[in-house]
Amino acid sequence: MEQYLGISAAILGSLGGAGVIVVGLSSWLGKVWATRLMDNERHKHERDLEALRASLKAQNDKQLTEISSDFEIFKQTHLREHNDKLAIYRAALDTIVPILAKIELLVIGERGELSTEEKEAFENDRLRIYGYLAMLAPQSVMDANDAFVDLLLALIYDGEQTNWETVRNSALRLTNAMRADIGLNKEPVAYNGSR
Repeated sequence: MEQYLGISAAILGSLGGAGVIVVGLSSWLGKVWATRLMDNERHKHERDLEALRASLKAQNDKQLTEISSDFEIFKQTHLREHNDKLAIYRAALDTIVPILAKIELLVIGERGELSTEEKEAFENDRLRIYGYLAMLAPQSVMDANDAFVDLLLALIYDGEQTNWETVRNSALRLTNAMRADIGLNKEPVAYNGSR
């Protein structure tokens, strides 16, 4: 080891001041190269980082577009289903009202038994309503409809007697089940009149 140091010292001594300049230039050149290498690495790193950012942004934009598209499809489907339910429930109620008026007169004793034509119309209407409701209504609406129709069938065909309040409450349970399904109002409607 001493030999190497001695040789190095002899070389530097023979070069004299030029040796000091060579060492200084080597040091300076080493720093310049190190700075350039660091700059190159920094630029490469920044390019890679920017490429990664661009790739992540493209993936994010693609996923966001897919999610937006899926959400729009869901929204349109939900809106269409909601509108279909509104139309079906309105059609069902429009069909129920005429027979309900006749049943009211029958229950309060203002008219006699329904005619054969009225019974046939009732049968057609109740089956139509059931078909409408079965397409989109949840089981809670179907159960309320079944209870209402069973009550009407007992009044029309079995000659059972009841009061108008029972019929009205059964019709209101069906209406409230429909309202709850479409989310119009969480509070059920009730008849608060005196008759």
